[in-house]
Amino acid sequence: MTLETLERIEELIIYFLGVQVIFSILVFLLGRIMLDVYKAGVYENPKTVFQWTFTFVINAFFVIGPYLNKKFLKYSFLKRKFFMLLSIVAQIFASVIVYYVVKNLLRGIFL
Repeated sequence: MTLETLERIEELIIYFLGVQVIFSILVFLLGRIMLDVYKAGVYENPKTVFQWTFTFVINAFFVIGPYLNKKFLKYSFLKRKFFMLLSIVAQIFASVIVYYVVKNLLRGIFL
């Protein structure tokens, strides 16, 4: 595997983790608007291969923000926003750690 290929894989990891964090931030800022958009793209009981694939892709990229929001719904508005903000900060740190661990593993294995 060449260095260029490893860099492209690392860029895909950055993209994936970045989309998760950005969508979580949008759920924090816009709340119900982003959740309605998310729910519009997800099929409850997918029946065809297309529906199953589409739901899988949407959940793979955008599931953390709605999941955290659903977990914090039992709290009041201010507590929910505070917990969401804390979880976004934790998610950013976790994303950076995951990126560097995967990057070093890939470089250790293939270079």
